[in-house]
Amino acid sequence: MSNQKKRPEVVAIYNEVSDFLNGNEFAFLLNFGGLTVAQIGDLRRQLAAKGARMMVIKNTFIAKIFAERGVTFPEGVLSGPTAVIAGQGDVADAAKTIVDFVKKNDKASVKAGLMADSVITEAQVTTLSELISLAAQQARLLGTLQAPASKMARVLQAKVDKEGDTPPPAEGSADGTPAA
Repeated sequence: MSNQKKRPEVVAIYNEVSDFLNGNEFAFLLNFGGLTVAQIGDLRRQLAAKGARMMVIKNTFIAKIFAERGVTFPEGVLSGPTAVIAGQGDVADAAKTIVDFVKKNDKASVKAGLMADSVITEAQVTTLSELISLAAQQARLLGTLQAPASKMARVLQAKVDKEGDTPPPAEGSADGTPAA
């Protein structure tokens, strides 16, 4: 943004918005028109628990900031009331929160998303929301990695238990006769 002939407060707001948008791993654009303050507050609380924040930003700022990164949105995405939800961490978990909120509040809708400077559509955001969370993926991977070790431990324990059921060999010769 050219800082020439711009009011200092506009420059400060632009810089704050730019820091917000550029400092996150993912972003979703949400049409929030018609929602109540309570509904927006509820969404903000849900997102905070997922490591994401929501900010209402002028469409012109969104377009300029992302254009500086080489990102352009399809025609019509940056029209009407737009809230940007951005964060770091589990993108699928944040997408699920947003899609669930939109399902419960028919006045809201997902406009688009952004991951690694690639624009994703509303349908792709919905698909992303259907993925299992990062924590669940990690638990599944850990279970898969531990399965062979657990199976081996059970086999060894069974062998120890079986050997524990047979009496120890008597002292003496190998054929069981007492030593002289």
